[in-house]
Amino acid sequence: MQEMTEFLSQYKEPMPEWLKKLDPNDYEEPKLEEVLNSRVAFYPACYSDGFMVEVFNSSHSAHVYLYADYAMTKEEWVKILHTRELSKKHKIKDGIPCQSSSGNFRGYDEIAHYDYSFDEIVSPEEWTPHFEYTHGPWHGERFCRLSIFERQKNYDESFGAERFALLYINDDGIMLYDALWGSKKYKAPFACLMEDYGTGGTYSKLGKGGNMEAIAKETGIYPRFMIFGHAATPWYDTIKVPDVYGKSGGGWGYLRTLYMKEGGNEND
Repeated sequence: MQEMTEFLSQYKEPMPEWLKKLDPNDYEEPKLEEVLNSRVAFYPACYSDGFMVEVFNSSHSAHVYLYADYAMTKEEWVKILHTRELSKKHKIKDGIPCQSSSGNFRGYDEIAHYDYSFDEIVSPEEWTPHFEYTHGPWHGERFCRLSIFERQKNYDESFGAERFALLYINDDGIMLYDALWGSKKYKAPFACLMEDYGTGGTYSKLGKGGNMEAIAKETGIYPRFMIFGHAATPWYDTIKVPDVYGKSGGGWGYLRTLYMKEGGNEND
């Protein structure tokens, strides 16, 4: 048996060229096509849970993370990244996983950030939705913020990647799956984490029987790996990755288990 991070280490990838060459003193935004065609780990309904970064960055198996949650505000996200004070509504033991008490992701500094318009990312004119989407941010204005993190000098490769990028969008994760991957605009995400907490925060299941699975079935676009929390029923025709331990995470410490599409994924 292996830990999840140990298993994913066999999928270690080099840093994408756009990220490697990025100069934080250059005000030119990274091209979204390069960012979203990188190996992406996707986390819908994430709020401020750093689990995906913790697992995939430690294993060097992904350098780009797409987080989506329409309950987050830009002000709250910036505060979570850069201050000691965590959200009073969602206090997590020891803060965000990978985050130190002084803020930011533990061992990393945000060296640059870039703001994009929602239409730049979703391109409404370029895709036909599989469902009707009416969900925007619950609070405040929509934001799409790409943060670039760099490892602090006192850590080495055994700690995590030299750099990683995190794009946070405070909107509907199912709609984003449809717009970015159901439309086949970008290559399928490398991994996706699904939790169904049952607290009224999502209008459709992220696990089996939900709209996101329906989009994947119809388009044939599946993540290479799927992580299901204990309350999210694994998608149809997915199998648990053998000999890999589950890992607890998130605000409630639920056990999360690694799955993959039965028979592999043609879109890797």
